[in-house]
Amino acid sequence: MQHKNSFISISSDDTFSFGSKFSNSIDYGSVIFLIGDLGSGKTTFSKGFASGLGFSDEILSPTYSILNEYKFNGKSLYHFDLYRLKSVNEFLEIGGIEYLNDKKSISLIEWPELIKEMVSDNIIEIKFEHLSEQERKITVL
Repeated sequence: MQHKNSFISISSDDTFSFGSKFSNSIDYGSVIFLIGDLGSGKTTFSKGFASGLGFSDEILSPTYSILNEYKFNGKSLYHFDLYRLKSVNEFLEIGGIEYLNDKKSISLIEWPELIKEMVSDNIIEIKFEHLSEQERKITVL
C-alpha cells in the first residue's frame, strides 16, 4: 500500500521489493540514512536496494564489520551500520568521509545519528517503523 511518502510493507518480500524499486530513483553520490529500531527492515530494504541496482553479492548486515563494500560495473555500494560506534572519530578513522564523498557510490547508513551533523549534501532519510509483527511503515522523509 502506498501513501504520499510512505509505504506499508506486510512482509520482508514487500520491504525487499520496495528497496529494489526505490533504488532506481537514486543518483550515485547519494547518502541514504536508514532510521529505525532493530528488526524494522533496514537490512532487508538494503538487500532489495542493492538488487535493484544490479549488485548480485549477498548483502549482509554490517553490524560487526561496521562497513560492507560492494562493487559492480565500476560503481560502489557502501553499507554502514554505525550502531556500535562510540564517537565521530571512530567514523573518521575508518575513512567514513572519503566513502561518503565518493560520487561513484551510494552509501546506505544504518544508525546514522552519530554523523548526522557532518553530512549535508545529497541526503535522503528513510524511517522504518514496526506496526505489527509483520507490518512495517517505511517513510521517505
